[in-house]
Amino acid sequence: MPIRIVAVRDDVRGDVDIYFTKIFNLRLDFDQLVRRLFAERGDPERITVKSALASLSYYRQARNIIRTATRMIKIKKLTLIVKTKSGSLDTDTWGFVFSYIGLSYLRAYIHRNFRAVENEYFGHQVAAVNCVNFECHFNVRLAYFLFALIRNIKDIPRVIKSMKKGKSVYGASNI
Repeated sequence: MPIRIVAVRDDVRGDVDIYFTKIFNLRLDFDQLVRRLFAERGDPERITVKSALASLSYYRQARNIIRTATRMIKIKKLTLIVKTKSGSLDTDTWGFVFSYIGLSYLRAYIHRNFRAVENEYFGHQVAAVNCVNFECHFNVRLAYFLFALIRNIKDIPRVIKSMKKGKSVYGASNI
């Protein structure tokens, strides 16, 4: 049973949607959950650097499980556009150079950590403000996560222990 995940960030909106297409044609908006994962426990609207780093440490503990699951996922569509502010010709030139260097590193990282990427587009545009626009579509199966958990079963107690240790302060445990 595939679950389609669509992550979009552009000038108008920023969404992470989960579509359960085979079951009920149900759409689940994932934005608030992601926001709560990086927020402080007492105030879910307040995201600080300290709470984000604490949440990222939880993901770092589970990196083997996540890496095993992502190596089975095939990305259907990936669009990434870097927009930089135009100042002068020199600024634009260096913006193009550094953005394409960064995009090439990101492209190599994505191709290294996912099974395949079918439709990809990377680009750079000059705009009024600096921002990054992206769109990513991929399908996930629950079997991928079960296989990743079974394959990395030795990491599960470590992940649970680290989440219990930080339960009263930050991160994914505040849901």
